[in-house]
Amino acid sequence: MYTTALYSPENPLSDELFSELFEILEYSFPEDERRDFEAQLAKSNCPEFRTMTLSDNGKILGFLNFWELSDFVYLEHFAVDKSQRGKGLGSEMIKQLCAICTGKTIVLEAEPPELNEFSARRIEFYRRLGFHTNPFPYKQPPYRKGDNPVELVIMSSPLPLSESDFAEKIREIYRRVYDC
Repeated sequence: MYTTALYSPENPLSDELFSELFEILEYSFPEDERRDFEAQLAKSNCPEFRTMTLSDNGKILGFLNFWELSDFVYLEHFAVDKSQRGKGLGSEMIKQLCAICTGKTIVLEAEPPELNEFSARRIEFYRRLGFHTNPFPYKQPPYRKGDNPVELVIMSSPLPLSESDFAEKIREIYRRVYDC
């Protein structure tokens, strides 16, 4: 039986669960789209940072790292264990996040669909779950000094963002999540 848990600085992940989660994060995201272990651990102590896990008998099957910001939620990382992909777990996790965040806009970054077939499939996955691609240019700030920004697209649910709302949300993400 699957269990969902929500973690925050007041209810932190154990060291063992954090390591298990980070392993999934590490192989699911390119290095320029994630922090290193120590930086991720430090960010998990920020008051706005949350992690939702899906597990089976204590083993993490997937997770969502997200930020509860001023009037929206920023989904920073979302991944399912590679041995569990294709079973509908990711859809269920996103639906649970949407239920937790009722009344709030959810914003996430994704690789442009023209990048490769996997990126196009990921965009379609989010669209099936009610997310919209916003047509405004966006660059994810580097996670590490010396790295370059990454061109991504911003998706939002339940509605697309206006240009001014997009700019406002990106300013807050840059300031609160990326420290720039």
